[in-house]
Amino acid sequence: MKVSYYLENPKGSKRNKDGGNETAIFARICYEGYKVKYYTPLSIFPKFWNGSAKPHRAKETAKFPEFPEFNQRLTNIETAIKNTVNKFANENNQVSPTPEQLKPLLDIAIRQGGNVKRETLLTFFERFIAECKTGVKTAKHGKPIAIGTIKGYTSVKAILTDYQTATRKDLSFESIDMTFFNEYTKYLTLVKRFSTNYIHKNFKIIKTVLNYASDLKINSNTDYKSNSFSAPTEQTDSIYLPEFELKELAKLNLSDNLPHDRVRDLFLIGCYTGLRYSDLSTLTPEQISGGMITITQIKTATPVVIPVHSIVSKILMKYGGNLPKVLSNQKMNDALKLIAGQCDSLKRLQSISYTKGGKTVTETLPRSEFVTCHTSRRSFASNLFLQGIPTITIMAITGHKTESAFMKYIRIPQTQQAQILAGMYIEMETAESKRIAI
Repeated sequence: MKVSYYLENPKGSKRNKDGGNETAIFARICYEGYKVKYYTPLSIFPKFWNGSAKPHRAKETAKFPEFPEFNQRLTNIETAIKNTVNKFANENNQVSPTPEQLKPLLDIAIRQGGNVKRETLLTFFERFIAECKTGVKTAKHGKPIAIGTIKGYTSVKAILTDYQTATRKDLSFESIDMTFFNEYTKYLTLVKRFSTNYIHKNFKIIKTVLNYASDLKINSNTDYKSNSFSAPTEQTDSIYLPEFELKELAKLNLSDNLPHDRVRDLFLIGCYTGLRYSDLSTLTPEQISGGMITITQIKTATPVVIPVHSIVSKILMKYGGNLPKVLSNQKMNDALKLIAGQCDSLKRLQSISYTKGGKTVTETLPRSEFVTCHTSRRSFASNLFLQGIPTITIMAITGHKTESAFMKYIRIPQTQQAQILAGMYIEMETAESKRIAI
C-alpha cells in the first residue's frame, strides 16, 4: 500500500500566484489495484509545501514554525489510512475494501469533533450493497448473493434516499424506531403507492441491513426487532397453468420466431421441473444424467434431484442435449405474455386482486397478461398437488423447507378445490355403498 500527499492547487489561486491562499491537501492511496483520492482535513499555503522531495511534507522552515506538528499529523493520517484498510481486510477474510467502502471508514477514523462523518443507515446501506457485489457479504448458506437479490437491495436504498430527501429527516441508526416505521409505511403507501407485499419486502430488506450493521457492532439500536416493526403481507391471486393450457402452449408453432420458440421451451422446462429462473439459466448438460436432473438451487443452496419429464426430454433433444439459450428475466417475462396471448385458453379473462396504495385493486385482463417466469414453478407445484402427489414429495423437488412456504405456491381456485372435495365425497359414498352391499 502506498500513500502520497498532494496539494489541490499547488500554484495557489489565479489572483495570488505567490501562494497567498491556503489549499487543501489530499492523499492518493494505492492498494490492491485501487487508486483512491481522499481529502484530508488539512490545508497549507503552497509556498510552505515541499512537493519535490519524498515524502511530500511541509517545508522545515522558520517561516512555518508549526511544521513538526503539521508533518506529524500527516504521518498520523497515513497510519490511520493503512490501519483502516488492514482492519477491514482482517475482518473480511482478507478482502480489501472498495473505494466506496473505504471513504466513509476514513471519515470516521480521521476526522475529529464536528467534522466526524458518522456512518448513517444510507452510507452503511451503500457499503452493504458493495460487499454483496464483491462477495464479502454472502448468503446464509455461504454462497454469493444472487444478482436479483442485490437489485432488490439497490431499489430499497433508492427508495430510502427519496424518503430522506422528501422528509428532510436524517436516517441515522438511532432514528429507526416505531415512529419511522409508521411514517415510512405511510410514505410507501400514499406517496409511492406500493403494494402491501412490496412494502413488506422493503421492511424485510431494511431489517437484513440493520442485522448486518448490528453484527458489525455499528448499530446498537434494537427497536427494529420489535414484533410491531413488521409490515403485513397478503395472499396474491397469482395464476398457475393447468395441464390443458400447458399442452396448448406446447403445440404452438413458433418456427417463424426462434427467440420466442426458445422462451416457450424454457418456460415449459420450468413447468415440469419446478426450477427457478436462476437455476434454469445456469443448468448444464452435465447436471442431467440417467433420466435425472441433479442441481443445487442457487437461492437456497438446497440440493435437489428431479426426474426428467417426457416433455423436458423432447425439448432437450430438440436442442442437442442443451437447454435453450435464455434471455434476461425481464425480457423473458415480456416475451411470455406475447407467446401466451396466442393460446385461446389464455385469452379468457382473469381477475386479480391486491392492495396498492392502501386500496384494493382488481385487474381483469386476459390470463396471458399474468404469465411470468415464476408461473412455471407455481404450475409445477399446483399440477402435482392436483394429481395427488404427496406434499413432502413435491417439496423434495421444489426445495421448500416448510409446508406453509410450499402452500404459497399452490394456486388452485376455490371453486376447483370445492369440485375436488365434491368428487372425493362421491368416491367415499360409492365405496361405502359397495362395502354395505358386500
